[in-house]
Amino acid sequence: MSATWSGTPSIWGPTLSVRMALLTISLAGVQIVWGFEMAYCSPYLLSLGLSKSVMSLVWIVGPLSGLITQPIVGAIADRSRLKWGRRRPFMILGTLFVGAGLLVLGWVADIVGMLVPHPDVARMLSIIIAVLALYVLDFSINAVQASCRALVVDCLPASQQQIGSAWASRMIAIGNFVGYLVGTLDMKTIFGTTFGDTQIKQLCVLSFSTLLTTVLITSISVTERVLVTRRAEDNKGLWTALRKIFNTMFHLPKRIGAICRIWFFAWIGWFPFMLYSTTFVGEVLQRYDTSARSRLQTSTDILGDIARVGAMALVVYSSISLLGSFTLPWLIHSPESEALRKTRSKTGIWYSVCEFLEIYRPDLATAWAVGHIMFATAMFLTLFVRSVGGATFVVGACGVPWALMMWAPFAFMGEEINRLSSNGETPYHRRRSVGGTAYERLSTDIPHGADSDDEESFVPMLELSRPSLSGVERPNVPALVDMEGDRDGGGNELSGIYLGILNVFACLPQFVATFISFAVFSTLEPGRSPEFADDGEVKGGGKKVGGVNAIAVVMALGGLSVLVAARDTVKYKKL
Repeated sequence: MSATWSGTPSIWGPTLSVRMALLTISLAGVQIVWGFEMAYCSPYLLSLGLSKSVMSLVWIVGPLSGLITQPIVGAIADRSRLKWGRRRPFMILGTLFVGAGLLVLGWVADIVGMLVPHPDVARMLSIIIAVLALYVLDFSINAVQASCRALVVDCLPASQQQIGSAWASRMIAIGNFVGYLVGTLDMKTIFGTTFGDTQIKQLCVLSFSTLLTTVLITSISVTERVLVTRRAEDNKGLWTALRKIFNTMFHLPKRIGAICRIWFFAWIGWFPFMLYSTTFVGEVLQRYDTSARSRLQTSTDILGDIARVGAMALVVYSSISLLGSFTLPWLIHSPESEALRKTRSKTGIWYSVCEFLEIYRPDLATAWAVGHIMFATAMFLTLFVRSVGGATFVVGACGVPWALMMWAPFAFMGEEINRLSSNGETPYHRRRSVGGTAYERLSTDIPHGADSDDEESFVPMLELSRPSLSGVERPNVPALVDMEGDRDGGGNELSGIYLGILNVFACLPQFVATFISFAVFSTLEPGRSPEFADDGEVKGGGKKVGGVNAIAVVMALGGLSVLVAARDTVKYKKL
């Protein structure tokens, strides 16, 4: 029995560009929340007195939420027959839970301090409540993110799916950059104490307000069709799809298995970088950089000042990655870049430069291997960095490897899916990465009206997740959404299964990286962080903190894993 629907999906707006912007602007709000979580939550948890070893276990929420929340929310929403639609109710409800998590997280010390007079008990209770609030925040923002992405798919015809995917990626890139950039500002200087007396509190309010505003804009601008009766196969549930993915995982084609192995070892290195890069920069400042540390002596919000320094490093990183997402397709041989080459103007300096460099362009596999080596080198350098400028350089240098990391595996996976698909004439691949950079060839059937002349025939897309922890799109773990427009083709089923498996190979290494971090932190820094704890050296006159930087050790170990990925990438070329 086929599903029956009431109404038709529609988006308010006079032009295609306006409609796409209104449909996808909620994703910018989602990414701003991710940016706050990435830049501030690790140093904030340390400031409450949490040890690094325990904090590393707390961050297991990333892969958990990516593996659990998005599929479950997607399955429930798919079967929803609410009169307001299948996606918007979950977007709004999830946003309210995000707000609750953010506000409790920001004011937890104040709330507990009023209720519990004993300092040690209050500190422990503050940590417990903050961790619970972080879990509520992470699971809720994943639910909002999954619903926002699904709304794009639901509301657009097949011919506009690629344009919608491109606009979604643009909004994610904008939200990611703006989120990190706002994190570098002194909010108390701008707003005073209107929204709180610390940087953390003000950013909690700002993040929630932005998310709520963007979600409401999308919800008001979009009308969904309403599910009246479900398809018979929909009653099979989520577990049928999960069993299919699990069974297929143990019988992968050779080249797809190789892509998954590369992805696995690469994510062991990338996950600690995403979680701890801000904290790493802050610790370099506190441990080694005397000149930068001296400027904190008169600060009334040391945590906010340190986190702003770390956020600036992430601004550099995201800017370089964004630039790389637009330039790399011109400089590297790949199926997508060949499509791009055919569309560019035959005149101009840029065309001449690209033609001159044509014979020197590496293939995508070689470029990805080089990107692995670049990232691993940056992670090894963290052991020797002794200044904020050096730490910012190391973090920023990872922008290009991230752009390659979020492009190459999906390009190769699409190539293999098409090779295995029964229909060899399907487009190269139609998918989007929900947490990182993605490059897609647009379908040739996209209408070019008067209001769509600003849409590229080839769109480079960047989604910096979180640097995504939850799913590519956090930092949250890449969760992948199949954007296939042809719903009845065999390739669509293949792409859904194999991209789901690729998502699993992004989540599993995050568990591995979590336990590596726990072991290192437990060995090298078993107690509270002297750089961030409220009664540590930061508050005791800014004394220099010595010893081995455990975060740098974790990052360097991740670099070793990424070198394994580089070796496997070179082998992949020969398969």
